[in-house]
Amino acid sequence: MTLTRLVLFSGWGIDARIWQPLIACLQARLAHVTETDEQADKQAADEARSRPLEIIAPDWPEEGPQADSRAGSEPTASHSSLGGTDTLWLGWSLGALRAEALAKKQAPAALVSLAMGPSFIDQAAAEQMIPALAPEVLEDFRAAFARNPAASWQHFLRWQASGEASARDCLRQLRELIGRHPVSREAVLATGLAELASRQMSLAPQSELPLEFWLGKQDPLLAPGLSAALRAQGQMVAEFEGGHCLPLSATEALADALLARMGLATHVTHISEEA
Repeated sequence: MTLTRLVLFSGWGIDARIWQPLIACLQARLAHVTETDEQADKQAADEARSRPLEIIAPDWPEEGPQADSRAGSEPTASHSSLGGTDTLWLGWSLGALRAEALAKKQAPAALVSLAMGPSFIDQAAAEQMIPALAPEVLEDFRAAFARNPAASWQHFLRWQASGEASARDCLRQLRELIGRHPVSREAVLATGLAELASRQMSLAPQSELPLEFWLGKQDPLLAPGLSAALRAQGQMVAEFEGGHCLPLSATEALADALLARMGLATHVTHISEEA
């Protein structure tokens, strides 16, 4: 089944500007696909033009550059619904946990959880034995955030970039995209940390919500053994070279994987071979 709409949900303390490189890469890939089709097969070119990819990257309420002008409990967009049978959702980090909950109401065709397992920290009461970070890791960070929110946010940027092959370059790119100061209010960021402590995905049967986990092999924010445990429970898992900042460190690989997952990758293999 071909999917023609992609919705990208950002994570804690980082707004939708994080997706700019991935969106640019997707658009370039699709332009190349159409161009190649036109040269090789007119019918394929007509099909490519008839299924343009719509990409939506909404900010969560009270987050992003226009945070002060928005309110509500769901991500902002000029659409009454972000779901639908033609739509793939990609949630990154906290954005994946939030998207999984929102999907129960808006029903996308599928959800990809990027750089996030079913929970961020170990949920003692959870029946599904899936590795997650120890609660003390987040408790210590929340205590530091309460003392100095700005410094803790900066530490978080360095923390998630630390798993990349070039952490310094990743951190520089991250700051160029989102700035050197958080755009969300401290109370909004604190709420997000509380969500990281409590949110737990429901690993429902795939018929209810097809769910895939796309994880970085060097992600410092994921517990060891997560990928293997998910596979052992029958979950779909794909691994990428990189850490937590996959939107920046694995942009091209993510673009190719998304186009393939959406049925839009007519010539993705050919393009990758040429690159």
